[in-house]
Amino acid sequence: MKLEEATGAAISQLWTTLDPRLREATLLEDAAQELAGAVHTEFSESVVLARVYVTVPLDELPATNRTFVEELVRSADAAPALEGTTPVLSLAGTHGEEPAWNDRRNSKGHKGIPLISAAFVEGIPMIARLLRELGVPLDWIDSHDAQRIVTTIGSEVGLFYVEDALQATDDQGRNVIPAKDFVSDYGVKSVFGTGGAYADGQILVLVVFCRDKVARTTAELFLPLADLFRGKTASLIVPATVFTSA
Repeated sequence: MKLEEATGAAISQLWTTLDPRLREATLLEDAAQELAGAVHTEFSESVVLARVYVTVPLDELPATNRTFVEELVRSADAAPALEGTTPVLSLAGTHGEEPAWNDRRNSKGHKGIPLISAAFVEGIPMIARLLRELGVPLDWIDSHDAQRIVTTIGSEVGLFYVEDALQATDDQGRNVIPAKDFVSDYGVKSVFGTGGAYADGQILVLVVFCRDKVARTTAELFLPLADLFRGKTASLIVPATVFTSA
């Protein structure tokens, strides 16, 4: 199905199919993989790649993810600011048209983005805009006060929306979607994301890369899906049930 054919009824049916599989999930990454797979499969004519991210403290990540994050911050000369409690926007589920995109462990450069400071995140245009549009105040990152996230976002679900992935820039003139080779090679036209916060302040987001120009009204149809997923997986957000050890 193409995204332009999506309706509220189609999203409801997708959830009806997905819900029983989520009930069987014992890890958040398994549930996230089901969500990414369902979105990509149902809308495969339009969706190049669907990914699910969740914030997890550095010390609670699998060893390979911690190593990736530590190397990333060293390359950015930000290592002294990295702490065990630093929230990392971590890839939990992924599904796309390339086989390598169907396992989070295969990700080369997107295993996790450490939310070290507002200044660090401001240096990553896509993540800065994504968090803002989800309603996350960037100055929260400097305090890592989870309660502020809960208070600010509450039970709301936000929308990240980039109509033109190739041309969209931020107020500093930087490309919002910086992976220009990926955008060009796979004909990515629009990108959208939806998500919110769990009750303890951890952030959830579904990001969808599309080969069609997607209207904002179409992207908004996915808001209830993110909300339902958040509610269904609330019991899996505790550290021991987010990831396997690998």
